[in-house]
Amino acid sequence: MFSLQTHNQVLFHLSQFTSALSSRGPNLSPLSVGPKSRSLNPRKQKKDDVNICIDSFNEALRNFSDSAFCDELNKLKLTVPEKLSMYLVLSQPISRYKVSWKWRESYVSGDSFLENKQGLQRRNLPYLKDGPLSFFSANLSRRIVHSLLLDTPFVLGIQVRGFKTERNVLAEQARNPSLVVRLRKLLGFQSPLVNSTPPAPASAEAVAVGHISSSLPGGDVERLKGIVADESLNPEEQQRMKVAFAEGYLAGSGQRVPGRTMKWLKIVQQLLTIVIFLAIFVSFMASASGSMFRIQLGNQVEVDPEEIHVTFDDVKGADEAKQELKDVVEFLRNPEKFSTLGGKLPKGVLLVGPPGTGKTLLARAVAGEAGVPFFHAAGPEFDEILVGQGARRVRDLFKAAKDRAPCVIFIDEIDSVGAKRTNSVLHPYANQTINQLLSEMDGFHQNEGVIVLGATNRRDDLDKALLRPGRFDVEVNVPTPDYTGRKEILDLYLGRVLSKDVDVEMLARGTTGFTGADLENMVNQAALRAAIDGADSVTMKHLENARDKVLMGPERKSRIPDEEANTITAYHEGGHAVVAYYTKDSHPLHKVTIIPRGPSLGHTAYIPEKERYHVTKAQLLAMMDTMMGGRAAEELVFGPDRITSGASSDLKQATSIATHMVREWGMSERVGLRTHADPSNAGFVAVNDLSPGTTDVIDSEIKRLLSESYERAKTILRTHQKEHKMLAEALLKYETLDADDIRAIMKGKETDKTQPV
Repeated sequence: MFSLQTHNQVLFHLSQFTSALSSRGPNLSPLSVGPKSRSLNPRKQKKDDVNICIDSFNEALRNFSDSAFCDELNKLKLTVPEKLSMYLVLSQPISRYKVSWKWRESYVSGDSFLENKQGLQRRNLPYLKDGPLSFFSANLSRRIVHSLLLDTPFVLGIQVRGFKTERNVLAEQARNPSLVVRLRKLLGFQSPLVNSTPPAPASAEAVAVGHISSSLPGGDVERLKGIVADESLNPEEQQRMKVAFAEGYLAGSGQRVPGRTMKWLKIVQQLLTIVIFLAIFVSFMASASGSMFRIQLGNQVEVDPEEIHVTFDDVKGADEAKQELKDVVEFLRNPEKFSTLGGKLPKGVLLVGPPGTGKTLLARAVAGEAGVPFFHAAGPEFDEILVGQGARRVRDLFKAAKDRAPCVIFIDEIDSVGAKRTNSVLHPYANQTINQLLSEMDGFHQNEGVIVLGATNRRDDLDKALLRPGRFDVEVNVPTPDYTGRKEILDLYLGRVLSKDVDVEMLARGTTGFTGADLENMVNQAALRAAIDGADSVTMKHLENARDKVLMGPERKSRIPDEEANTITAYHEGGHAVVAYYTKDSHPLHKVTIIPRGPSLGHTAYIPEKERYHVTKAQLLAMMDTMMGGRAAEELVFGPDRITSGASSDLKQATSIATHMVREWGMSERVGLRTHADPSNAGFVAVNDLSPGTTDVIDSEIKRLLSESYERAKTILRTHQKEHKMLAEALLKYETLDADDIRAIMKGKETDKTQPV
């Protein structure tokens, strides 16, 4: 930035004066360098020194005498040496000598700026007085001399270095504070740039007499000076008076003197801010799901047995598993009873079964009746994004359990932490958690008094080392409840709701395949429906609707408005019912409806008379015939060109039965008693190990079973065409028919069912 000091102002770029005014320019003086410039290299010192030759000096003097400047310089009334010196300065060329190598020479400050920068010593310029010197290039020097001689104004650009005052810095900081300044302000600290160089505090006398007196009236000022200068007071009293006056003036002007109270308040504020930040940080890091880097404060996995109100009496339908766990609880309560005979406490019990069969409920019952510390952990809680977290948590869990032995550790969904080990290079640390679990359960150091309960529905995914004796000694299978188990579960849950006129046996027979969780959901849905309908108690109708809802989804309010579609659905479902009614080994009918439920437009329900533990070939063929009844009815009633896609689910189930009969159950004479694996269950890569001839035989047998079943269904429908038509018309009229209504219609009787509105 340039500031022009004359009337005519012109801006010059700094590069225009670089050659003449550069701070690192070469020595321009033809004179020798002064003695204060020392060189680190003696040879270079001698080489760089420049001496004045007498001949050259005389030649320069003659040139000077003939120069056009001589006449102008004579007007200045200068001596000959002074004129010669000025001429030498004005005629000196730029960059005559090389720039000194800064890493090989050191410089000592000279007496003047000109000597430091250009090497011209003051003693060689006797006409110059003491003070700052300026040195210019030849062209600029001629312009200056010419303007001086002709008395014309000359515009000269003078460089002014820019600088920032404290006021500018504070203003910039106030406009755009940095992150550090914002944090310091948030924490209550003062900015380091504010009052960084505070002025020296004025004395009390200076405040009282100097600054304060300027704002007082003239008479008060004289009185103040007289009081201050009173010699009758001792120095201590004078000092106290001055301080009191200064504090009073500051209080009157609205200013306060910072004291200890403000200092302590600032300290308390800073400490309180730090404590709040620490409290927020600890509460966030210690939360159960607050962060992936959470910190476990204390023992968070131990379960208080007094908070568990589940006992073995609440567990129904799993008598075998319950008995195994009762033995474990008895061992924990009375270990001497077994140790006297040389028995040892089992290391682990693995509960295996489908979802919803009561594995976790059994573990809760153990926690409620064991009377010993119970630790619970879920498999997915061990592993996180940080490497080594899973192994560390396994160590912490077993360490806490060993300190409280005898105790029980329950790991739910253990397949997520105990899966088979892998050799993948993408996950080199994936086996740390399972290895730590194996070591803790049965490693070099024995865990006496610590029993591990594991629950999983994917036993095949567990590592073989985890299933060996010494780790999981006992494996308990928890299957879906049978007929007796379903009755016990229904009695348990129905006892918790208001119900009457409920046939528990029929519900147990109609809920084959239901788990304990399904039965609990069914009873709960029935209770909700009864409350919505405003009923006083849960009835059988509510329970049946709840069962259908669990099986097929919620029903629609009414049938679809398209009567043609309703007619097709009625004959389709009637075909299922007629074939099932006249087939010897089929399941007994329970209900037929054309009310859409879920993805289906109608439904035919069956209830077996008793629990089936074996399925015969005749029963399988009867099931296939019943499934083919819907498509056969559509073809016979509406023609081959009017069949619909409503039989897709029926055909899928019938094909599955025929495939199992041929491939796995050995019920085909042509294929024989050999089993053939289904390639659809082979995984990602299906490998067919069968010959083309064997594959053709299997396909032909499956097709034969399906074709024969379809022909048998059509034969039954042709024979009982009248009953089929009566049943379809009744479905269109009443929408839903139960077993008694179907039986009456098949016998040609009228049903007492009321027509829906």
